[in-house]
Formats: sequence, C-alpha cells, structure tokens
Amino acid sequence: MFRYVDHLRRRWHVIAAACGVAVALALGAALLMPARYTATARIMIESPAGGDLRASMAVSPVYLESLKSYAILASGDRLFADAIEHFRIPRSRSIEHLKQSVLKVTIPRNTKVLEIAATLPDPKQAQALADYIAERAVELARDLAMQADREAIADAQKQWDEARARLERADGGPARSAPKPSAGMSPNTALQSTQAESLQLALEAAQMHFQEIRSAAGYRGERLKIFDPGVVPERPSSPNIALILLAALTVALASSLLYVTIEFNYRLEKAAAPRAVAPLARVKNLND
Repeated sequence: MFRYVDHLRRRWHVIAAACGVAVALALGAALLMPARYTATARIMIESPAGGDLRASMAVSPVYLESLKSYAILASGDRLFADAIEHFRIPRSRSIEHLKQSVLKVTIPRNTKVLEIAATLPDPKQAQALADYIAERAVELARDLAMQADREAIADAQKQWDEARARLERADGGPARSAPKPSAGMSPNTALQSTQAESLQLALEAAQMHFQEIRSAAGYRGERLKIFDPGVVPERPSSPNIALILLAALTVALASSLLYVTIEFNYRLEKAAAPRAVAPLARVKNLND
C-alpha cells in the first residue's frame, strides 16, 4: 500500500493532465452546444363540484392514479402536432421524436397538479408553447366532459321515452296514472292494472333519473384550471455546464487512476520476475 501511494505521488502529473484535458474538452463542447430553455405551465385538477365535500377531500391513491389520463390527454400527438404547426416550429424528425425532446407532461406525486414543460432554443417561444398546450388541454377536457354529459342526457331521455311508450301501449292512449286494483276486479283486469302500475313506476323512475342527469350535467367530472401560466425563462436549462464538467472530471479521474494502477501492477510483476543469468556467469561460478 505504501509503495502504491508513493507511486501515485510520483505519477500525480499524469492524473492532473488527464483531468485538465478532460475538463477543457468538456468545457469547449458545452460552450459549443446550443442553449435550450424550459418553460412550465401548471394546471390544477379540481374535484367534481357535484360530489360530496368529504369525499373530495379524502383523495385515494386510485383517484390520483386516474388523473394520469389528463397527462395523456395533454401529451397527445395530435395536440402537439397542432402546436408545432401553430408556432411554425421547424422539425427534421418525426413528431414522436420531436415531442420526446420538446414536451414533458407530468403529475407530481400525491398532487392534483398537471405540469406542462416545453423546451426550445427560444425562451419566449417555449413559454408560448407551454401556455398553448395548457389552454388546449383545458379546452379538450371541458369538451370531453360536455360530450359525456350530452350522451348521458340522451341516454336518459331515450329510457324515459321508451318507458312512456310502453305505458301508452299498455293503456291504449297517453300515459296517465294507472288505477289501483280493487277486490271487485276480474283477474285479467287486476293483472292489467298491476302491469300498468309497474309501467307507471318505471316511467316515474326514468323521469327522475333524467332530471338527475340534467341537473348534474357539468358537475360530475373534474374541472381543469390554469393557475400558473409561468414566465419566460431567463436561464437555459441545457447544457448544464457544471454537470458536464463534473462528469468529465469524474471519468478522467477514474480512467487515470485505473491507468496508474495498471502501470503499478506491471512494475511489481516485472520486479518480482526471476532474472535470467548469463551462461559465462554460470561457468565462472562453477569454476569458483
């Protein structure tokens, strides 16, 4: 160990030269790389307004996991392609590869916040792109919720119309309250009256369901709201010069130490190997 430390002390200039060259090359490469700026816009995913307040406060992991559907909505290829076309951002790669380097949509753990980050060489364009995608994501979520409400109302209306049509066919006229069966009715009349009463109850249930769907329209789904549109970034997010220099220094230090260690082991093996004795020297020793 002492010999190894002494060998390191004598070969310190090799380690210093390797680290210096690596840092200089890394610094030059980092300065030549184009600067890129990352802008972030944040959306709050609010709980349904029509739900119970206590239920909305008790957020479960399953509910938080379901919010990832909004991240998928905001990071859709169609939405990103529209944004690229809207801002006329030049591209030499496919939409999928460009989206991986430009757009990042995440939901921080145990939160109901949707973060949309856009990375571009122009900081103002990056901020505009993040805001555009956030606004379009809110609009798409609202449109999908309205479409779901319209479909639910149409389905409830259809059930109500079908129940009313069945009651009208049973009564032979417009839907009205069915008479209750009495003791003086015949079995057939009593059966018809019971069927009419069940159809009337079904009609009332369908009507109540239709009214509930209409009153709850627009309050069942989550509401998305942009609460932090962000600002134009002033410092580039890449290249990270400090991180690049640290990585280059680490690699150079490890490589130079490995080289010096291999050199030390080679010298040890060379010193420990038996030396060959010349033939004349062996003859001289025998004569002696």
